[in-house]
Order: sequence, then structure tokens, then C-alpha cells
Amino acid sequence: MKLIDYPAAIAERQRDLLQADQRIRRLQDTLNRHTAEIDTAIAFDTELRNDAQRKAKRLELMNTAEYRKAVATLQMAQDERAEIEIDLSLLRNQFSVLKLEKREAIAIRELQLVDAA
Repeated sequence: MKLIDYPAAIAERQRDLLQADQRIRRLQDTLNRHTAEIDTAIAFDTELRNDAQRKAKRLELMNTAEYRKAVATLQMAQDERAEIEIDLSLLRNQFSVLKLEKREAIAIRELQLVDAA
């Protein structure tokens, strides 16, 4: 990749990161809604007599396929976001290294001109 290509590539990865963040927020909202439904069901269940029973019921309700799927989907989205962030950092670091190499080449040329004079 050329030096001039890096800003656009970095911006693209930043957009990907923003989209990943937006997806994570939506998935977190979904999970929060499921959790609130579970908490509501427990709060209005008159058969649950103490904290131990409420905790057991909460774990039972959180073990449903729908809830586990929501958790797994959120975790996968968080992992994808982390990968995008790693790629973005790599691009930024490669861009910085390339800029330093260009500066070094300019400094060497300037030294050669001074030495030749």
C-alpha cells in the first residue's frame, strides 16, 4: 500500500469499528430486554419464597435457548469489534512507520547535499 492510501484505509476501518459498536449496542439492548423480562417474571412469581429460590429461577430462565443465543451473539460481536480494532491499530502503526521511513530518506538526502557542498 502506498502512503497516500493509508488515510482512506484507516477511515474505512474506523467506519467498520463504528458499525461494530452500533451492532453491539443493539445486541446489548436486546440482552438487557431479556434480562428485564426475566427479572419481571421473578418479581411477580408469588411461588418464589426466598432469595435462593429467586436466584435458582433466574438461572433457569437465563439458561433458555433464546437468552443463551443473545449472549453468544453479543460475545461474537464483541470479538469482531476487537479484531477490527486490532486491524485499525495495525494500519495506523504501518502508516506511522512508512512516514518515519520517508522522513529518514529525506534526512539522508539532505545530509548528502550538505556533504556534497
